[in-house]
Amino acid sequence: QHEVEIFSGKEHEAAESAHNWQCCEKNPGHEKFVSVQDFLNLCLPRLQSEEKRMVLESFIHLTVRLRMHCTSFDRPDDDEVAEYRGTPMLRSGTGCIRNVEELDPEYRQPCFCDKCNGDVPGRQWEFYVQTARHVVFNEEEAKRTKVDLFYDDERSLQDGRMKSVWGIGVSTKEESLDLRDIYCFTCDEDVGEFLELADLWWSDDDDDVEPHDLSDLGLLPPSAADSDLALVVSHPHGQPKKITLGELRYLDEKKSLAEYNTPTCPGSSGAKVFAYDFERNPGGLCCTTWVSSVHSGSYGTTSIAQKHPPNLLKRFVNNFRGCRPKNKIEQVKKLRRSKSTLEQLNYGFQW
Repeated sequence: QHEVEIFSGKEHEAAESAHNWQCCEKNPGHEKFVSVQDFLNLCLPRLQSEEKRMVLESFIHLTVRLRMHCTSFDRPDDDEVAEYRGTPMLRSGTGCIRNVEELDPEYRQPCFCDKCNGDVPGRQWEFYVQTARHVVFNEEEAKRTKVDLFYDDERSLQDGRMKSVWGIGVSTKEESLDLRDIYCFTCDEDVGEFLELADLWWSDDDDDVEPHDLSDLGLLPPSAADSDLALVVSHPHGQPKKITLGELRYLDEKKSLAEYNTPTCPGSSGAKVFAYDFERNPGGLCCTTWVSSVHSGSYGTTSIAQKHPPNLLKRFVNNFRGCRPKNKIEQVKKLRRSKSTLEQLNYGFQW
């Protein structure tokens, strides 16, 4: 099942997004979903290498929310959103910006933002947003897709940090792998220069970037100490972006398929999956495969008895905040609340 958030339109978008977040059945309470600010302030500094910190931070900043205001008639009858074909029913997903480049004067295009009003801007950047094909099906949908950058928290809506651009078109990808590139422009110099710098740090193909063993974050439960980890940055339910961490469970390079139990929700479809497949030996870690996947969907969830200690990432954040239970009654309540959890198996396709 794909994980695009579909809005009914019965209430304001923000109110419906908040309601869906609060009433989520897949991840009740979203205890394993960490805010950008908490991750950058409390978790990222644990990495000793500045290069590793910059790569991960760039990955977070390049993650965007996608809001699709169109469902194309070209979608097949068996498509999960086929019933909305031809309607402006709002859907939301996630994407990741790549290949940022400032255009030379002869390649600049007319810009229809409020500032340019159809004129060719003095400076212009082009970039692609990698996402899933089921999120943005074709060029028709891309042109009705709003790309929200830097939607890190609710304050970013009020203080102007969040910037938005419209999709322009799509590039062709192998349809069976559920991958899609959306083509975009920006004439905002601050945005363009920031994205260009972030994209230099974050590269799938740069052999000079040292492998990231995500256990450096100190967030592994004991039972997963020897596991390969998968980190996802997404916009669950259309909310501000969140970071989740889980295990890379399966990798099929022939089918370009990756499976992981990293928590995801509706709205996470199209998110980039950050993972390495390591070979562990007495000499240390050897990176065998860089897993660059795009989240496609979930096989489902199963309620199971909790096998691991309470989520270490949440505990790490709470310890820094001083949010420990104040007495034994609270401790008992806390244990009862975490008695069971939802085991999930999600999947994505390698780019």
